[in-house]
Amino acid sequence: MKKLGFVTGFATVIVGVAFAQSTRDQPRFEIASVKASPPGNKIGMMDGGPLSPGPFNMANHDPLRITWTNVRLIRVLMMAYDLPGDRISGPGWLGAEMYDIAAPVPKGTSVADFKLMVQNLLADRFKLAAHRETRDVAGYALEVAKTGLKVKESPKDPQPVTAEASSSKSDSSAKGSSQIMIVDSSGFPAPRPGNTVFPPGAGFSATIRVNDMYRATVLNQPMSSIADFLGTAAGAPVQDHTGLTGIYDFHLEYKPVLLDAAATGGATEPLADIAAPAPDLFDAIQAQLGLKLVPKKVPREMLVIDHLEKIPTEN
Repeated sequence: MKKLGFVTGFATVIVGVAFAQSTRDQPRFEIASVKASPPGNKIGMMDGGPLSPGPFNMANHDPLRITWTNVRLIRVLMMAYDLPGDRISGPGWLGAEMYDIAAPVPKGTSVADFKLMVQNLLADRFKLAAHRETRDVAGYALEVAKTGLKVKESPKDPQPVTAEASSSKSDSSAKGSSQIMIVDSSGFPAPRPGNTVFPPGAGFSATIRVNDMYRATVLNQPMSSIADFLGTAAGAPVQDHTGLTGIYDFHLEYKPVLLDAAATGGATEPLADIAAPAPDLFDAIQAQLGLKLVPKKVPREMLVIDHLEKIPTEN
């Protein structure tokens, strides 16, 4: 199955700003083991460090040590520079080659210093050189559809998911569940009751695949964040043009698409192996949310990789 792809056709470069990768007075790992992952097991895990539990700190949560196994450098860059993968421009092997990285983290290290430490590790061991620039890229404007907005404003006193809502009715084929997320009785992702990462009222967004369709949940999010979320699903950046200032909740159910509308002049092609009756993403957004995605060039800050070596220097 092909994955949704980011639109890579760039238009005019608006601003280019170069920055130094490291200086000797910035925080660094005193020692670190960095090596290519051995062949075989390809399950990637990023554990440890001061980051909150989540995709970059998945299991052990040891603040005094990172243990990253079979990790792709694109994920390391995403974490270190606070950018999604589609805003990092670099060699194709960024998302293919895997590495094992382990290092002790000094007690009391802040998240900001930790990210600088990882940036400097990339510069020291992979000879990373990069710069930031803002580019006009092919994407979408998020607008209110003519049918009117259908998403609901988030409640002011949100309640946690009840035990009944997280019952065994959830589909066993759903992929994406974790310790901080469940599949509720309606078949959509939801924060697990009692988890410390997404308490009631916290922003939450997740997508799972159930019965050959995607089901998404968004809770307590402004339209700017909803635009970013829909951009991830569409495979291209989305800019909020709704003018709405509220905080919203919604469910969204749609069929995966092979090609995104920005790359095909407005046409989408459903995946051949998906027989589910759900609409494609663009129709679902309009029918279920009362919003629409209109093809448009949008500005995006990018991290542009100028140099990066595939083989790290020795430990």
